[in-house]
Amino acid sequence: MDQETFKSREKTRIFDQLIAAIRISQNASDMMDEAHAALLGINRTDGRCLDIIHRSGRITAGELAIESGLTTGAVTSVIDRLESAGYARRTRSESDRRKVYVEVTELTGTLATLIYGQLGEIGADGMRAMPEEDMVLVARFLRTSAYMNRTLSDLLREYAAPGGLDPTERLRAAKNFAARIKREKAAIRDAMTRVWREDDPDGPSGKSASVE
Repeated sequence: MDQETFKSREKTRIFDQLIAAIRISQNASDMMDEAHAALLGINRTDGRCLDIIHRSGRITAGELAIESGLTTGAVTSVIDRLESAGYARRTRSESDRRKVYVEVTELTGTLATLIYGQLGEIGADGMRAMPEEDMVLVARFLRTSAYMNRTLSDLLREYAAPGGLDPTERLRAAKNFAARIKREKAAIRDAMTRVWREDDPDGPSGKSASVE
């Protein structure tokens, strides 16, 4: 086996390990999010929206719909439920009283500190020995991965039909999705490259890059 073939196989092996680690990490994150939502007594979608609101500081319903991938009608229902549960509140802009924002309550902030604050402390302790350049690399990777998942989920949602397709039709929809990704792969890859190179991104989802 020549050196180039060995390097190629070794890189493939490492890449496969990386993909497996990502899937394990995502499943573990899902489990944590599910446990957190159960403690708060809300569903997973409401929990995801609450996290977006908390991360944003304050956000409009329209912005929340874009960030969450939900319809404006669904987002209104989410906000109503979160407000009723005491986790979010609507506030009006001081400069434009017609504009309404959504923000988390003090209760949500306290709960987040008690629960996710522990993760932050443990994570900081665990990564204390990691060189700064490695942390930058991990952050770039996670930002780029988040952008890819967000882009593909937005496209995949166009082929979803809640309960309206039989298995054969769902397989056809999946094939159509796969064919579309193949056609748009170059544009998605280029956008991911731009996200990777960003030193000051708009957010963890890499939303400042767009597929052209």
